[in-house]
Amino acid sequence: MKSFLFHLHPKASIFRPTGTNNNLQWCAVSFSSEAIPNGIGFGGRVNHFGLFVSAGLDQGHTFSCTTFDSPCLSKNCKICPEVIECWGVVRKGKQEERQDALKGTVLERFKEDRNMLNMVGIANASE
Repeated sequence: MKSFLFHLHPKASIFRPTGTNNNLQWCAVSFSSEAIPNGIGFGGRVNHFGLFVSAGLDQGHTFSCTTFDSPCLSKNCKICPEVIECWGVVRKGKQEERQDALKGTVLERFKEDRNMLNMVGIANASE
């Protein structure tokens, strides 16, 4: 499993797992206990995650964590997300791969990947 945290301000940085612990991801829904928060968390520990978003996707928190050796990812520990993006990587079937291989250059076909690499300052490494 590949997991990381990142922030874009004041400087784009990626925080990868340190191996300190295995607390990479947390997901809980429909629990009625205060001790088990409902939502999605990354790194850290219960109620002190590197990044946590509630099951309602309307609030959360961020703290520094040893899992990713990351700082607090926001000016404030409590967050109220305005926009949430979810990314997934899915392996295409062989037929789709063959069709896509014929369309445009690598730089044209992977614009989103290139934009992400550009944000962390390594987009032009292969040029």
